[in-house]
Amino acid sequence: MKIRFRNFAIAVIAAFSCIVPSGLGAEEIRVGIIGLDTSHVIAFTKAMNDPKAEGDLAICKVVAAYPKGSPSIESSFSRVPKYTKELVAMGIEIVPSIAALLEKVDAVLLETNDGHPHLEQLLPVLAAGKRVFIDKPVAASLSDAITIFDASKKSGVPVFSSSALRFAEQNQAVRDGSIGKVSHVEAGSPATIEPTHPDLFWYGIHGVESLFTILGPGCESVKRSLSADGKVRVEGKWSDGRTGVFEERKGYGGLARGAKGEAEIGTYDGYDGLITAIAKFFRSGEVPVSPEETLEVYAFMEAADESKRQSGAEITLASVMQKAAAKTKADPAP
Repeated sequence: MKIRFRNFAIAVIAAFSCIVPSGLGAEEIRVGIIGLDTSHVIAFTKAMNDPKAEGDLAICKVVAAYPKGSPSIESSFSRVPKYTKELVAMGIEIVPSIAALLEKVDAVLLETNDGHPHLEQLLPVLAAGKRVFIDKPVAASLSDAITIFDASKKSGVPVFSSSALRFAEQNQAVRDGSIGKVSHVEAGSPATIEPTHPDLFWYGIHGVESLFTILGPGCESVKRSLSADGKVRVEGKWSDGRTGVFEERKGYGGLARGAKGEAEIGTYDGYDGLITAIAKFFRSGEVPVSPEETLEVYAFMEAADESKRQSGAEITLASVMQKAAAKTKADPAP
């Protein structure tokens, strides 16, 4: 039954793709939120509803929210009442369902902290033709991530997902060539683990996103190990000989080596860059991070988990992508 439901939902999305607008214009874009279990909903709402906002942010207004959190992750569902109360105090309408939300908005912030329900929550949004930013993690499995981007492609409705670290000033400067062609990057972030997700999906995504922001796609394999003090270390090899390392640490940071020298990278400097990118995406429909690169980010993390299962063996990203794609075809239920 679940398989039939998903296939039917994706077929409906494809059938209605012709009605999706190519741009939302310069008029106000009404933004809705799904999931109120992360502090991001407060930060994003304050930025978009700031009377002093400029540019694309000035036309994006959060107007409604559906407060569903994860029923199984305590750190998720325990936050819902607090953030719901804060949004109500900010004048945001709280609605009882995703269907009710979609009647009131033009674009959606999918903020549920748990990646498991993202696919199920996303499908009706795509069917309604609403652009979506999917907060991290994009899903709780690589196979679901693949299905999410497949559904987006079939619908013609763009989505994107990213950590705020991608838009950090240091990362963007090095990506834009401040130290020439980069040969090696070491990026670190906290890596708090949620047992229901692959290890790095939950918080290590931030450091991994820094790696890919600078090095881009092209990672072929990874090896995972533990440092002397028990911290996760994942070494990645890129197809052109470049290398990247994720290191678990208390804070955010790292180092990039390029043809013109070295530079610090990976520090957290707020949500402004990400929120600005989301607002521009809502207006234009142009994704700032390609689906292919985002899927490679998640393949990197899934390969790190497979390396862990195989006692530190080197694992190719192609192998985990093939396995996830096969799972998607065999069992596409949420």
